[in-house]
Amino acid sequence: MFEQEKLEKVAGLDERAITAKDSAAETEKLIIEFKPFLRSRVARYCARFDEHTREDFFSSAMIAFHEAIQSYDGSKGHFFPFADRVVCARIIDHIRKLSRHEGKTVSMDWEDDDEGQQSAQGAAISKISMQDYNEGRRRERLAEEIEHFKSDIGSWGLTMDDLVKGSPKHKELRGTYNKIISSVIANADIMQTIRLKKYFPIKSISEITGLPQKKLERARIYVLTALIIKTGDYDLLSDYIKIGGDG
Repeated sequence: MFEQEKLEKVAGLDERAITAKDSAAETEKLIIEFKPFLRSRVARYCARFDEHTREDFFSSAMIAFHEAIQSYDGSKGHFFPFADRVVCARIIDHIRKLSRHEGKTVSMDWEDDDEGQQSAQGAAISKISMQDYNEGRRRERLAEEIEHFKSDIGSWGLTMDDLVKGSPKHKELRGTYNKIISSVIANADIMQTIRLKKYFPIKSISEITGLPQKKLERARIYVLTALIIKTGDYDLLSDYIKIGGDG
């Protein structure tokens, strides 16, 4: 299943790159998504340069990435390795031109005359680049989820500080709160009341869990925010909220 999803993601990126050739909006989306990747390539090759010069390299990398989109077609293989080669080649060319201008000899530590080693190194670079890209996208998506989540809990009059203060500090208490979450999610009537009426029915929850209402009142903020995450479009944030008896 994982391999299938990975293949579908790669194929989807190929299709997006082809579409972007005739769509300025899609091109801009791809460039924004790939900025973490482009930053990682500049960081790899240009660590010895000052910040201003690295920004020049970053501009060159973005131009190269745009050119990769415009020149891409299926005969060039998958888009990501193709774009990686174009971007890296542009950065290296930029370094050489800058070094010639400064009258310096640059040692290209990443270069190797042996074709087999170059191929292996290229594959490793592509793998690392994809990891950089995926991690960058994950961070961006998580930031987006957090901003949306702040808005969601804000509609209940809650803040992130409230969540921190209301979170259980001990494993046993966390396990109790997680059992409450499981029980509430399994009860369609209570979930409907929470979603539609924006009301946390402590009495009803007490009846299905057997817990006193005072204890549920103390658990309200944590349970409510966890329910918002678990039943909303929060794929990444959901990983941080574990429901079940083990806490």
